[in-house]
Amino acid sequence: MAGINRIRSIWRISVCQMKLQMCETRTKAAFLMLFLYLSGILSPLRDFAEEIGEKVAPWLFPVFTNDLVCSMVIFCLWCFLICDAPFRNKGYLYYVGRSGKVTWLAGQMLFLFLFSAIYLFSIQVFSMLLLGTDLIFTPEWGKVLGTLAYTDAAFVYPMPFSLPVTVMSAMLPWEAAILSFFLAWAVAFLLGVGILMINYIGKTSVGAAIAIGWVLLDITINNLLDGIWLRYSPVSLSKISMLRGMYVYLTPAWTLKFTGWVTLAMAAAILICAKLRKGLE
Repeated sequence: MAGINRIRSIWRISVCQMKLQMCETRTKAAFLMLFLYLSGILSPLRDFAEEIGEKVAPWLFPVFTNDLVCSMVIFCLWCFLICDAPFRNKGYLYYVGRSGKVTWLAGQMLFLFLFSAIYLFSIQVFSMLLLGTDLIFTPEWGKVLGTLAYTDAAFVYPMPFSLPVTVMSAMLPWEAAILSFFLAWAVAFLLGVGILMINYIGKTSVGAAIAIGWVLLDITINNLLDGIWLRYSPVSLSKISMLRGMYVYLTPAWTLKFTGWVTLAMAAAILICAKLRKGLE
């Protein structure tokens, strides 16, 4: 019975935090920046679609997450969005006093798990809204994306993102979209728990800065380090194009295993620290 009550408390804490977070100025600003960024990179795509008289298929999420710059922007913006984790808002003292620090922190982590899914799903929703009348629902990649990927049209009409040709050749659009979403979700949750751990255990607010540095690790690896270090880069772990044979040590299974175990280790560290510390902090 006590276990069920604790689960209910964790759920209530996460729902309460979700409601409060959606009203935060930072949240509105982050989603606005995401919308404006997507609007900017989709504008050339719409122009090209109108030029050739075709409409764009909705399968843009795997395109964005497989582009180096786009994925870095997406994850850096996510780190900015949750930079103040753990969230000590007006419900903090009530929930900690009633349920305890461990339950409150577990609720915070559940919130990060759910909120990261909402954030990533908004990318797909925003892209479809921005395409407007140039959008067509089809189970295929479509003529617009296919033309840009398989012909030299991308040189004539340069896009601010690259098309994952290897992914488009080997996977159906819905397969790529689902796999990309779950990989990005795992990475976003990993970054969220990492920020929470650094800020809580270290009693600091530099967690987001460290997480953003981790996101930008791809640049350092590509220029200075051996490719095997891509196994530990969040951006590479979320890219299907990196996980389909280009590097034998990068696979979807490795991504889920690595993000899963590291996230569990950080969550355990947070809860153990909360158990050992005294007072409400």
